Amino acid sequence: MKKSLLLSAMIAMALPTIASASMSVIKDHSGKVVAVDPWSYLDEEVMWTTTRSSNNAGGKVHGQIKMKYAIEDNNWKDSSFNNGSSTFTFAQGVFRHDSLPGWYLGMSNGRTTNYNGTWDSQEYIDQEQWTQLVIGHEAFYEDLRYGVEVMGGSATKDNFWQGRAKLYLDWQIGGGLSFFSYAYSHIDHRRNADNDKDKYSFKVEPGLQYIINNTTGVWLRQQFAGATLDRVQWGDIKEKSTTTSVGIWHNWGKLSTTLSGGFSHYRKFNASYESNEVFQETRERFMKLTANYPITQRFTLSGELTGALIEQQGLWVTNGEAVNTECKVMIDYNF
Repeated sequence: MKKSLLLSAMIAMALPTIASASMSVIKDHSGKVVAVDPWSYLDEEVMWTTTRSSNNAGGKVHGQIKMKYAIEDNNWKDSSFNNGSSTFTFAQGVFRHDSLPGWYLGMSNGRTTNYNGTWDSQEYIDQEQWTQLVIGHEAFYEDLRYGVEVMGGSATKDNFWQGRAKLYLDWQIGGGLSFFSYAYSHIDHRRNADNDKDKYSFKVEPGLQYIINNTTGVWLRQQFAGATLDRVQWGDIKEKSTTTSVGIWHNWGKLSTTLSGGFSHYRKFNASYESNEVFQETRERFMKLTANYPITQRFTLSGELTGALIEQQGLWVTNGEAVNTECKVMIDYNF
């Protein structure tokens, strides 16, 4: 019985016939949920494999193409000062071919604009446009799904070439419990280096998920990240951050929602003078609501709203407390 359930899950993973908008839901022949893709549908930096077509009979090439718009706003309490950013992902897609099982190709192109003031009354600061190409492969061994991704890209603001290597896994322990994690190493190579040179970073995020029943599940995540920016003068810059979050997902028929919350601590400092040259230290408590709804068999509308309380200090940032809000809206087409 266990082998038949596993086989059904693996077939559904490779050629999914049941796709909830916010996550990939894997069911056995009786209709019982045996696995749920734990990765965020709107956060492709974490996991590209979240993108799966529900139209596996439509041709040899399957996938999804997305457009996404995001606004982030910081409202500083003490100074009545606002700043923020807007990000428009022009085109983003993931593609699979029947003759290459397990392999997928991803691409993304977009632009982020940073500004002072409010969204409707902006003082332009700078802008960055990026292009990324991802090649990945996933495989299965008994109750374990695992894979590797490599990414190459460029960003215009600091004239970067980018590279990333990632490993990930999702282990169905049993009884509705699963363990998942990813880890990646990333480099931003500055093509015209003056004082600031290459930036090396890493991120790892293990988590646990428990499927309560066919419509509801909970998860716990713990993220660790760090980075080092090489500088010719004045000492290298280091970054460290930790984020803890918990969430619950629920499917209301076609509508899928996820409610989560947590806290994080971020620190940027001079590697040679950590004790007395802190450029940024931010503590954050946040709540997040994500909702997804299939408009038609091919189009899905997704949204995400995040609210956070920020306490921040440092030599390079606005000091004090702020209310941070971020709103994302996305539409995708699957084929």
